[in-house]
Amino acid sequence: PPTLEDNISDMQRVMRGLRAVTPDSLEPSYDHPELIKVLPAVLRESDWKITLLLLHGRRQEEPDRIIDVEAGDTTARLYGLAVDIGTTTCSGVLIDLNSGKVIAEASAYNAQIRYGEDVISRIIYAGRPGGLRTLQNKVVATINAIIEDICRTMIISPADISYIMASGNTVMSHLLLGLDPKYIRESPYVPSVSQFPLTKAAGLGIQAHPSVRLFLYPCISSYVGGDIVAGVHAAQIAKSELVTLFIDIGTNGEIVVGNKDWMVSAACSAGPAFEGGGIKYGMRAANGAIENFYIHPVTYDPMLITIGRIKPSGICGSGLISVVAELLDSGVIDQQGKFNRNLDQPRIRDGRDGWEYVLAWSQDSLIGEDIVITEVDIDNMMRAKGAMYAGYQTLLESVGLTFADLERVILAGNFGAFIDLEQAIRIGLLPDMDREQFYYLGNGSLLGCQISLSDVRRFRERVQVRQLITNMELSENPEFMSHYMAALFLPHTDMSLFPSVRDRLADRN
Repeated sequence: PPTLEDNISDMQRVMRGLRAVTPDSLEPSYDHPELIKVLPAVLRESDWKITLLLLHGRRQEEPDRIIDVEAGDTTARLYGLAVDIGTTTCSGVLIDLNSGKVIAEASAYNAQIRYGEDVISRIIYAGRPGGLRTLQNKVVATINAIIEDICRTMIISPADISYIMASGNTVMSHLLLGLDPKYIRESPYVPSVSQFPLTKAAGLGIQAHPSVRLFLYPCISSYVGGDIVAGVHAAQIAKSELVTLFIDIGTNGEIVVGNKDWMVSAACSAGPAFEGGGIKYGMRAANGAIENFYIHPVTYDPMLITIGRIKPSGICGSGLISVVAELLDSGVIDQQGKFNRNLDQPRIRDGRDGWEYVLAWSQDSLIGEDIVITEVDIDNMMRAKGAMYAGYQTLLESVGLTFADLERVILAGNFGAFIDLEQAIRIGLLPDMDREQFYYLGNGSLLGCQISLSDVRRFRERVQVRQLITNMELSENPEFMSHYMAALFLPHTDMSLFPSVRDRLADRN
């Protein structure tokens, strides 16, 4: 405590005490006005025994900062929030920074979705008067809903969250910070920034301590975002000698190829088929969605498995893959995705939208009408998987490699976790490789944020990972369209690329 002989300011006293207990004599800044307001009372009420919350700067131009001062020893209560800012769903996990363990989690639909289901729609909406501000407010509200849910579960205050690490695609990152994404959509497809500044979370409207900083994973290009950098970081590709193909399948499919010495990335517009878009009875992965499908080899009657094990109401992405793979395997459709008109099965019929297969009769469905898959649906799915496969092939060729050179394939994203590997290979969505070379990462975006928060060393690696990746624009590569056209077949026009499927179909015939 101060005396008449030692009556320096309270903040000077704190700094002196900090220098005494830190080996490198820290001299952090304190740019939060509220900190100075509460400091005198906290010091005296705690008998001059306090805990300082420090934020270490990443670079020389970013000094260490005092984020908060707390009475007594509060080192046991140190929390960080990892957030995946998804186009459809946002997810968050609360991490005990002392142990590195996840202690709570929550998710919510991105409230921006009412203004557009994909990033292009949202870029267009952001161009309207007040549109950008609206979209920013909506994603902030979604993050706040996640924070409220987690804090309610853990019986803590949002002010107890000390650090926030987030990642999202380039458009979502721009919208969170209120940056105009207009030029991401227009050639030559340039984002405002790829390395995002350290930002005060409260300044964006996020419910957290006023001094808490928000870290955003850096992006690679307009359509390969921080969520992919986070996934690559989580998969530790930058530390491995194994030549790896990293895949995140979605409306905008992202691909990375490489190892610790080099990496190249690309994005391919697969379209919304794998998220239920463009499919007559397509839907998101929710209760009632057909997620798996089997067909009787003689009667051609289906067996459906739905999410929630209730009557079907539509088909989600994993279900679409399963249905097409089984219809192909049983001979109900050919390799062009056309139905076999010669089969004596009432489920195969010429419907209002062309030839179709009835997955569920009206009396067996939740929506009271026949649920079908049409040739148009199958064609849309073939375009989506064709774009993804052509992306892998083009990216590999750009660095002088083939699928035979790959040593592992990592499937990222929530959708990737629900893909049946064999079925995905049978339709040509994934390369026909040794099944032991495939690995599921899950939500790599969230996992990357989590490890960055729980490990200081890994936290510092994330920018280095981004710097290792070189982006390639598939739209500028003439080989991409050639590969795409060749992939509009089940599984592919070049069956030598799919030997196991070739042999399987030969056995069936």
